[in-house]
Amino acid sequence: MTREDSSVPVLPTSASTFSPEWEAMVEAMEDGVCVQSLDSRILRVNRAFAEMLGLLSEQVVGRSCAEVFGCAQASGAVPNFCARVASCASGHVESEELSGRRPGQRLRARVSPVRDRQGKVVAYVMVVRDVTDVIARERELQRAEQLSLIGELAAGLAHEIKNPLAGIQGAVDILIQRRDPNDPERAVLEGVRREVGRIDATVHALLDRASPRALKLQPASLTEVVQRAVLLARHQAACATEVPGHQIRLEFKPASDPIVLPMDAALVEDAVLNLILNATAAIDDDGLITVRIRCHDANGDSRCEAVIEVEDTGRGIPADDLARIFTPFFTTTPGGTGLGLPAVRRIARAHGGCVEVTSTVGRGSIFALRLPLETAGQ
Repeated sequence: MTREDSSVPVLPTSASTFSPEWEAMVEAMEDGVCVQSLDSRILRVNRAFAEMLGLLSEQVVGRSCAEVFGCAQASGAVPNFCARVASCASGHVESEELSGRRPGQRLRARVSPVRDRQGKVVAYVMVVRDVTDVIARERELQRAEQLSLIGELAAGLAHEIKNPLAGIQGAVDILIQRRDPNDPERAVLEGVRREVGRIDATVHALLDRASPRALKLQPASLTEVVQRAVLLARHQAACATEVPGHQIRLEFKPASDPIVLPMDAALVEDAVLNLILNATAAIDDDGLITVRIRCHDANGDSRCEAVIEVEDTGRGIPADDLARIFTPFFTTTPGGTGLGLPAVRRIARAHGGCVEVTSTVGRGSIFALRLPLETAGQ
């Protein structure tokens, strides 16, 4: 460019005419940028664009569009680039959401024609933005709206059920008291009472879901809180061992150093208990559940957050179900309510943390409850 036209954004049309200033500007962009000539040769890409393709810049520049993006397609990255560029010849600007090379990565690509002062198309530019986090936030907002509606419906339904249920339970108790201990009908009535108790527990879970109580934050030992949950869960695991050939071991591995953080101890204990019982239900035969506490070095600070891991050797979670396990009422356990894991996530978020899961079908799952040492709700 000359000094007279330096203020006019003129795009270079060959690989040798890119100024240092132009390259420095494009390299500084977080979005991927690719410049292609009219004969389908790639003139320049910035580092961000090459990384999105899983290639090096020198593997891209000078090659044809079809050649480069054919390689990218093989690794699951941006597809059909040439078709989008071709449509730009008529002046259309294409924008589309695409899959990135990393699992779960989403990219938003925009292809535009570049024209000279006479309006003639001289090159094409593709700008690619990683919108994985944006899409995740959008989905989270949609899920929050759905959960809010579910909460309102659940609260109304639970209140309508609660009083008649109490009447049924009272009547069944009276009938049981009137029966002789050896009366065969007494066993039937006790079965009814147990089922009524299950319904009552579900109603209370719905009410808790609809109107969660405020946090009661107090400094507490995370080891003691988790240990209480482990002791409560051991009874459940022991019950499973009554089935011949079915033994579940529960191991607790606390952190080497004491961890004290502000928390609602009762809620955190309930969350850990839910995770352990969920792990117990995932084991069909002999199995092991390991509960660990550790500190995670997220930003160079070894005391950044506390992590409670519940690992099982159960059947694992299919990929199609992983995205749904925190959805209320979704369950794969016979007799389950599908409210346990949503409650765990709600408790984690209330403390400024989160819950994550990794799973392999046939090998088991690891649920990680992450709690910041400085709680957001404090």
